[in-house]
Amino acid sequence: MHIFNLYKLKCIILHKLRHTWTFVVIVAKLLDNWYRRAINHQEQLPHNNNNNNNNNVMEQEVQDEAAAAPEGPEAIANAIIADEPMDASDVENEDADDEIDIDEDDGDVDDDDNDLSDEDESDPELEEMYSDNDWTTSNDESEMSTTISNVGLGPIEPLIPQPARPMYSFQPARLIKCQFKDKHCIGGFPLGRSGHRIIASKSHLYSLGGYNPRSALTAARRGRCLLFQELWSYNFATNHWSLELNADNASNMPTELASNALAIHNDVLISHGGTGYPFGESCSNDCYVYRTGDGNAGVERLKVSGDLPTAQYGPGIVIHKHYLYTIGGTTGFDYSCDVYRLDLRTKVWENVYICRPEMRDDPEGRYRHEVVYDGKHIFVLGGGTSNSVYDLQRIPAYNLDANSWDYFDTQPDRKSGAWSQNDKGYPRPRKCFSCVQHQSSNGDIEAFITGGLQGDFSTYFSDIWKLNLRTKQWSIIQTASLPRPLYFHSAAHSDNGCMYIFGGIEYNDKETLKRRNDLYKMWMTIPKLSEICWDAITYYNDNLDLYDRQALLSVGIPKSFTDRLPPQRPDVVNGDPSASIVTSLYSIAKRARSQMQ
Repeated sequence: MHIFNLYKLKCIILHKLRHTWTFVVIVAKLLDNWYRRAINHQEQLPHNNNNNNNNNVMEQEVQDEAAAAPEGPEAIANAIIADEPMDASDVENEDADDEIDIDEDDGDVDDDDNDLSDEDESDPELEEMYSDNDWTTSNDESEMSTTISNVGLGPIEPLIPQPARPMYSFQPARLIKCQFKDKHCIGGFPLGRSGHRIIASKSHLYSLGGYNPRSALTAARRGRCLLFQELWSYNFATNHWSLELNADNASNMPTELASNALAIHNDVLISHGGTGYPFGESCSNDCYVYRTGDGNAGVERLKVSGDLPTAQYGPGIVIHKHYLYTIGGTTGFDYSCDVYRLDLRTKVWENVYICRPEMRDDPEGRYRHEVVYDGKHIFVLGGGTSNSVYDLQRIPAYNLDANSWDYFDTQPDRKSGAWSQNDKGYPRPRKCFSCVQHQSSNGDIEAFITGGLQGDFSTYFSDIWKLNLRTKQWSIIQTASLPRPLYFHSAAHSDNGCMYIFGGIEYNDKETLKRRNDLYKMWMTIPKLSEICWDAITYYNDNLDLYDRQALLSVGIPKSFTDRLPPQRPDVVNGDPSASIVTSLYSIAKRARSQMQ
């Protein structure tokens, strides 16, 4: 006999009341806004609308362009407020990790909302970017003319209530946690994972694949791939995740989606290599092209010919001119540092260099290394095998012109914070870390590495280092580090000097391992003033995709920035805010778990 569950009834009632109260609040805001506008209109009639004392530069631009869009600017000004893939010999270690993950970490996958509150209380240092310092723009960046200390675009409260936030302050070299979970329902954002890859465009971050043993159990019951057959996108401006592709809407989604390599070329994503589960039993040497957006979204396996590389996982790839270069990787038993390249025009593979470390001074085989590129060399950083790692003091680099390997001795960071008797100012040897590169204002290429682990599976890292590829100088980032050691995560940069770090396996003080879905950002440099202005505007207004693009342009936001927004969306679809949300196939809410089983 089924007993009536009062807890479920309470959840249902609270859920309905929450949406009812939200509707009442929105209606009240609308009525209040209409009343204020009517009063203001009556007060302004005797003055012929000539006494506009608005001090905000953006609102002056609204006044100048009011004739072009009479309704949009007014509405917007009033509405916007002032294992992981380890090699086969690592299976025992991976199984041990999974046991810890399942037994010690109840709720990692199906109750990600709990992770938010825990992290918020334990990471107060990550919120240091917000202070009471005010500053204004200069004439250098007229394309984004606004006052950051008063970034709200209108004096009236928004139609969509926004929570009060601390004053924005731009601080480079600080790690900030992106608080996105309260904007989504369960399944509306990626679950905790490791072995995935991320890449970024100017507007979006993309996350492909990955693994979580708890989600794998759910997938096994449903007869699905045990890895995440998912491509997620995260819009920087709206702080919102969207599931772009999965096994349901892309029938040819690959199954080897752990420890592959991912690149972006002409706004198209390209993946290479990877392993399925169990790791090392099925590897790939295919290249897949991923397209997102309305009309042409899908996955395509490239039809290639020539001398194909060995099917393996954990490689590094670089796109140079019209070639895709891949270096290194493992089959699960054998490791290489061979160099292959694919001509993206003809789709022909070519073997350009076979490493023979036993015969000449070639680098040892490795996987889960990272590669950076300065136009002349492809630098291979770190990496390792099942029980070893390679140092970061003497770095091998493939010479693209000479088709040979060069070696570069790097310079240590001699500051007291980086110097120790063991490390002597260098980052410690590691694999399974993350790395991004960007070009500084003086033209130097800089690489940033984060986290990782050593070959003994007992030493994990949370540090962040920078390497200048011209001077070969290492520098530790003393103002930022990960909250806890992290490995098998991924990082990307958005071409404006901001680095994003997502997911991975976290090692905590209880000596337990947990797969995370946290997203962090760090400005690696001081970008253009317009980028800082845009960062401040989206900090205060993360719902700009609700507004008409012409209205945003009339307010004074340049088109180069409004183009970064996703397509305009309605606030509510058929009375249900989540009606149009595509959720993950691997997610089961805890309240529904008993019914699903």
